[in-house]
Amino acid sequence: MILKRQILLKAIVTERLKQELHESVTEAIQRVEDEQDELDKQSRRLMLELQRTDLNRAMAFRQQLDAEKRKRDDLKAALQEQLKEYEGLTLGEEIARGTLEGDVEVKVGDNLEEKMGQAEIVVQDDIIKEIRDPAAA
Repeated sequence: MILKRQILLKAIVTERLKQELHESVTEAIQRVEDEQDELDKQSRRLMLELQRTDLNRAMAFRQQLDAEKRKRDDLKAALQEQLKEYEGLTLGEEIARGTLEGDVEVKVGDNLEEKMGQAEIVVQDDIIKEIRDPAAA
């Protein structure tokens, strides 16, 4: 019988990986900042209109706008924290990059815990360097 299981994808930290992670997070921060700028521009126009026509709606809109700004500020802070973590990575260490799904064959008499145990694929600059699979033992 074939069962599905999770396989942990790990990466060995290299200069290339650190650069890719840094660029990815920096781009995400820039997108958040661009969204904030666009939100500010659009909200200023709408706020002026609402203040002239419906003060209650203007106040509700202001609260909604403030909540959106807080969300983006929180996201930006989390991304900046992630950037610091990436900058602190040590070359050669292994970091988790995600999970994959794989199949494992089981039969009567197998130890299910061993078969379903956490398999790992370790890559270095996208090249598989090691496969750790307790089910293969």
